[in-house]
Amino acid sequence: MLDFSQLARQLSEFSTYRAEEEYRRQEQLRQALQQFHALPEPAVVNAHVKEVNPSWLVALLREPASRVYPEVARPEKISVVATDGSQIFPDRELEPTCYLLNIGRVAFHYGTSEPPLMESIPELHYREDELAVLFDDLNPTLTTELISALRDEQELRQLLNTAKDVRKGWPLVALADGTLIRWMLRKMQYRDLEERFIQRYTALLNGFQEEEIPLCSYISAPASTEVINVLRVFNQEYPGAENKGAISFAGLTDRRLFEHLLKPGERSAIFESSSHIQRAYGEHAICFFYLYAGAEVARVEFPRWVADHPVWVDWIHAVLLDQVRKGAGYPVALAEAHEQAVVRGNDRELFYLLMERQMRHRGFGGVRLSKKQMAKRIPRA
Repeated sequence: MLDFSQLARQLSEFSTYRAEEEYRRQEQLRQALQQFHALPEPAVVNAHVKEVNPSWLVALLREPASRVYPEVARPEKISVVATDGSQIFPDRELEPTCYLLNIGRVAFHYGTSEPPLMESIPELHYREDELAVLFDDLNPTLTTELISALRDEQELRQLLNTAKDVRKGWPLVALADGTLIRWMLRKMQYRDLEERFIQRYTALLNGFQEEEIPLCSYISAPASTEVINVLRVFNQEYPGAENKGAISFAGLTDRRLFEHLLKPGERSAIFESSSHIQRAYGEHAICFFYLYAGAEVARVEFPRWVADHPVWVDWIHAVLLDQVRKGAGYPVALAEAHEQAVVRGNDRELFYLLMERQMRHRGFGGVRLSKKQMAKRIPRA
């Protein structure tokens, strides 16, 4: 148990530290806002960033950084499709080895009498395909990353299929959860496999583009600093700069900046990510804006070809505001897709129970458990 008599002094010191940090952050923010409003035109900003070539991830400007767009009206008729995924990872202490992907998909149609779609699609993987044969040569952490990447891929594939399945004659927006920049794929340290995933990912993005389906993703509580890093360049925080600013902007997030630049319902200008991870994306380089949605400022991402269609960007802006209001602070379609996808503890136990029954029905001895797993399942007094 905690010794609160010892902890009380530490909590008091932490409270003092937090107050000092908040004061420092407020001064950072004040100067960052001044620097933001003093930024030159986009061509000058982008050229200067390219010349400095900092090691940080710095946003590219497609339009004046300080431009703000007011709330726009949602089309009277519109469909919103969303997917989310969950999984049961392989258990190396369980034989035979297998894993489960469960993709939830939903489609809501507004301004029409068209019924909604809400379902989950489970996929049990156990055969040794071109990816599975690599698992035994990789460590458990990497195996988890591989399956997470497969789940992300299936989420996007089902999103495309769902959009094509339910599309009618009115506008449609396809909504994903989390970033469209596949950071995970460059952390596998297995280049051939990374490249295969990237090729399959861009093929799916091609599908959205060819079908003219506006794709976007919603990032709640974003921790990105790409816009702040533009300010750091002009604040001369990079090595070798002669006239560095009096205060560094390091530690500030874009979200905190736009909390002071936007009003509820408004969105920022469109920026483009300069991440080297997406160099193989071609036309699908990821753009983003910040949206004051309900009680938070969220980051909204979409491919460059979506950014090139202002009407699609307006649909995304309007739909996300409407979704957040319907979902009490979070897009309702994503929340429902999550509910369809999530694999809870009881689901996991039932999954193994059904597997064992099937094995016994086939005349096998059931699912083989390691001594460690058996010990976990034996009730203790």
